[in-house]
Amino acid sequence: MTVVLRQNDGLELNLVEYRGGITLAELKALAAFMARHPAHLQRDTLNIIQPGGDFSAITLAELDALFAYYTKLFAPLNLQIMRRAAWVCRSVAAQAHLRHWLSGDIRKGMSTSVRMFDTFADAGDWLLLSAAEMAIAESGENFTDVARFTAPAMVLTP
Repeated sequence: MTVVLRQNDGLELNLVEYRGGITLAELKALAAFMARHPAHLQRDTLNIIQPGGDFSAITLAELDALFAYYTKLFAPLNLQIMRRAAWVCRSVAAQAHLRHWLSGDIRKGMSTSVRMFDTFADAGDWLLLSAAEMAIAESGENFTDVARFTAPAMVLTP
């Protein structure tokens, strides 16, 4: 239904939120946006799957193909520092797809260390955010909307 990419320049952090029934078209639109704006690939990211988030319309084979595409996006970046991507999954329906995504070799293929967390506090600790910074991330305060991907019509903002 909706994928939203936000950023906070002060924290050097992306915040990606997944709501409702997520489609492959939305995930591809996010990947295409990242390809056009690779600076976002270099930031740490907090991914949040909100209650009701559901990826069941996406097959695991489609998810694997998307994973391969992201690996190609990261290949030319030659990141000197391993970036971190934390996932907080608040939806039971999304857990199987998220576990599948995290089962790939993200560290090698995307220069990224990735983990799933039960709480924002645990994700914040791992992302090396202070309690105050994590409160900002959890609330979305001081984050700028960068792009919003909504099916069936994709709405992109620069």
